[in-house]
Amino acid sequence: MKVRPYKTKDKKTILKMEQAYLDSPWSEAVLLDTLKNPDTVMLVAEDDGTAVGYGSFSKITDEAHINNICVDISFRQNGTGGTILKELEIIAAKRGCNKMLLEVAAGNAGAIRLYEKYGFTKLYVRPKYYNGIKDAVVMRKQI
Repeated sequence: MKVRPYKTKDKKTILKMEQAYLDSPWSEAVLLDTLKNPDTVMLVAEDDGTAVGYGSFSKITDEAHINNICVDISFRQNGTGGTILKELEIIAAKRGCNKMLLEVAAGNAGAIRLYEKYGFTKLYVRPKYYNGIKDAVVMRKQI
């Protein structure tokens, strides 16, 4: 598996993963609009030439706000998410960020464990953040 910058050819796969795995999936318009921002970085994990996960952040002043990290179900629990997260952190630091921030569904214990493993701490809960229904845990890491 390798992690590389997003390419236009990844759009269809990313949108499929968004729909399949995320509570609040991005539309194609939101994805393309986000990628137009020069302060947004999107990386793709690929296995044998196939995109199996992705992650992105947007730089806001000195902070890297994690937009999404998503891994195909068949590649979870093997380090793919952590590899994406580490690569995002390296790029964020090079771009002058000194912290990373994210929201994660409060019920997504696997993702919360992943973020805690990589040094994120829970700050607070945003009630009904996802679709006005599910709570989000806001987490931060100093880098």
